[in-house]
Amino acid sequence: MRDHRNHITADYRTASADLIAQCSFTRESEEVPLEEAAGRVLAETLSARHSLPNKPTSNMDAIAVRFADFADGMPDVSSWKRGEQFQFCNTGVAMPDGFDTAIAIENVEVGEDGETLEALNFMPDHEGASVSPVGSMLQEGTVLVEEGTLLNPIHAALLAQGGYTKVPVVRKPRVAFIPTGNELVDPCENPPAGKNIDSNSLNVCGKLREWGAEPVRFPIVPDNWDALKEALDKAADEADIVIINAGSSKGSDDFTCEILEKYGTVLNHETNMAPGKHASCSLLEGTPVVGISGPPMAADLNVEMFAKPLVDAFLYGAVQEPPVIYACLAEDMASEPRRVNLTKRVKLVRDDDGYLWAEILPLNAPVLKECAEADGILIVPADSYGWQRDQQVPIQLRWPYQVRY
Repeated sequence: MRDHRNHITADYRTASADLIAQCSFTRESEEVPLEEAAGRVLAETLSARHSLPNKPTSNMDAIAVRFADFADGMPDVSSWKRGEQFQFCNTGVAMPDGFDTAIAIENVEVGEDGETLEALNFMPDHEGASVSPVGSMLQEGTVLVEEGTLLNPIHAALLAQGGYTKVPVVRKPRVAFIPTGNELVDPCENPPAGKNIDSNSLNVCGKLREWGAEPVRFPIVPDNWDALKEALDKAADEADIVIINAGSSKGSDDFTCEILEKYGTVLNHETNMAPGKHASCSLLEGTPVVGISGPPMAADLNVEMFAKPLVDAFLYGAVQEPPVIYACLAEDMASEPRRVNLTKRVKLVRDDDGYLWAEILPLNAPVLKECAEADGILIVPADSYGWQRDQQVPIQLRWPYQVRY
């Protein structure tokens, strides 16, 4: 076994913050077509390039009239002709030149020829009635979307109204993911005896895409010093963020931390959180390197706690903290003080009376099923004696921060 007695243990709440504080990301922008903008982060504040409507428009299917013709009350319209005293106008269409007021078509009796009127059943009470003036929908110079906004389809529609066909967005951070281990093979139907399938790549790279990053998955690297050093150097050179999976514990072939100590700066070798205690934060040639634990449940937790904040810092300039809600504990959970904080995955269920309950998910095979079903995590502090049923407990929601009930 390797000698890791001098490993630095960091509090899980500050480990990622300390790493982010050491980073100096270069946030570049690029233009993308508006139809591809949803899901991207806006790189600069955008304002309307014009006013809408740019001419007065009718609010409804109507006839356009001149309000001056109603100065003495309801006029005799039997002699009115289309194009002279009235004109047809439709919802959202510019008012015909020379007309300033609209009357809903339901209040109009049109002659059989469609060119004359027989009667009006409504008289407008002011000039411009049922007409949207210039700029009533959007005024030139109005701020539409602020810098740092995660764009959605409504933003895209708003920017289109404001005169944009392309928008500047923050370049996606390239995140290298390095799976390591002599026992790993790529996904297959029948893994060789003694081998394990690399499922973490699918989980982690999928999360990275959802968070707005561009994952770069490296081939599986064996537990070999030179091979690991080469992969880390390549990743630090090509990516903005590096995640290396496994190899940071105390096994005889765990070289990751030693390589990073020799050629980079290790801020912490492990954290006070379990599962996933052996999560490390380092810098290699100025590039942040997150080492996550190999077991899938621990890797799932580590990447959300330590990799997502880095992606957030790159895209938004600040960490997007996961929301915390309170729920009633569905069962007693006794505990004893320990050296590390413990995370429990929970499923949130609302009962018939509207109360929200947190059900501790059992650790059964397949273990990843627990991750798939979890809505959030309950962090049991190291000095805690646990909780009793019905107690309100804080639940940190898991990405994508939705409660399924």
